[in-house]
Amino acid sequence: MPDLLATFECNARDAAAGVSIIDSSPSAIRSAIQQLTEDAKSIVLGLGEFVSREIMEELRGMSKVIAEPTDEQLSVASVGVSDAFAGVASSGSVCIAMGPPLTAAASLLMPLHIVILAADRIVERPRDLFDPECLGGEGLRRNLVFITGPSATADMGPLVRGVHGPHRLQILVVRNGHGH
Repeated sequence: MPDLLATFECNARDAAAGVSIIDSSPSAIRSAIQQLTEDAKSIVLGLGEFVSREIMEELRGMSKVIAEPTDEQLSVASVGVSDAFAGVASSGSVCIAMGPPLTAAASLLMPLHIVILAADRIVERPRDLFDPECLGGEGLRRNLVFITGPSATADMGPLVRGVHGPHRLQILVVRNGHGH
């Protein structure tokens, strides 16, 4: 069995994502997000399924978090925080489960997207997520979006980042799991 965390970290960095490996404590996660968002005006949370209630409460208590953003607030928010359904080691991708409120906005619209990923939810290949034995078979019943690095396009010539979505992707890999 390959070292999935090390492979994930290497491939995510190669795809221009930032990766930090942190403790599963709510205060460690909050501290990491505060460091990444020092200059941000507002933060939108699209979380809840794959992080504990304690982590949710800790993050909701941050001063820059907009609890129930209006469309106007969503259009100008600078940071989106989401939790990952899984990570894919072979590509360094995060897999986001669409459906919960604000998940799409937090993961696809803000200039900075921060993803919280439990280390024990990293799989080797994308196809593993569609194996009934993997993660309780949940990958077969979900609307999933794979994100590999920040938004980028080379449609018009040289590679340009942040054209259709986040300019920066920061992945917080949480050790020792933190699911429900």
